[in-house]
Amino acid sequence: MSARAWAWASVAFGIASLAVLVAFALLPEMRAAAQCLPPGSVVQFEFARNDADLTRIFGEVGSACRPLAIAAMDAVNTLDLIAFIPLYTGFCIAGAIFLADGAPRLLAIAAIAAALGALVGDYVETTTLLGITQDIDASEALLARSQFGAWSKFALLAAHAFFCAGLCFFGERRRTVLGLLLVLPALGVGVTALDHVRYANAMNGAFAIAWIGLLAMAARRAVQPTP
Repeated sequence: MSARAWAWASVAFGIASLAVLVAFALLPEMRAAAQCLPPGSVVQFEFARNDADLTRIFGEVGSACRPLAIAAMDAVNTLDLIAFIPLYTGFCIAGAIFLADGAPRLLAIAAIAAALGALVGDYVETTTLLGITQDIDASEALLARSQFGAWSKFALLAAHAFFCAGLCFFGERRRTVLGLLLVLPALGVGVTALDHVRYANAMNGAFAIAWIGLLAMAARRAVQPTP
């Protein structure tokens, strides 16, 4: 496939991923629990370390919010497994090859490997989260596994973005602005490691900025008349 074809693939996977993100908020279970879940609760669940974290997210035992919050998280994580994880992985892989102009460059291979590793980490994390909600009061032993999956996912996605930044800085086509944007996820993961409660949403924002930048660059390349 040509670089332009990979640009189109990046656009297709990117738009599909954005559609799933919108679908998360529109899930009936999420809408029913809108008044129960605190802001950023989905990512906070990924990083939950103990029973106190789970109570902060889902509410006290016996509260009216707890079953609504559990149903919402299960709905989000089920859609994550079915659609979002494979779609954003496809976007990451296609984006790396697009930035490498369709050539098997070392940085592109490293970025693809990081994306595939993140996929594995995300599946470990998400399947474990679905197990935790089966019995929240007896699930603290599972939190180490969900944390491992979450941190490995975000670290490897940051590595993917960093390798893609290298393609922007040192490839045949220099894309300096996009390269700077693709460095942001590594910074976001770094500060989140210091305080996941305070900075997790900032990390998500860093990924959003970087990926939207990559999507915009791919869309620009896809519609260019030159081959």
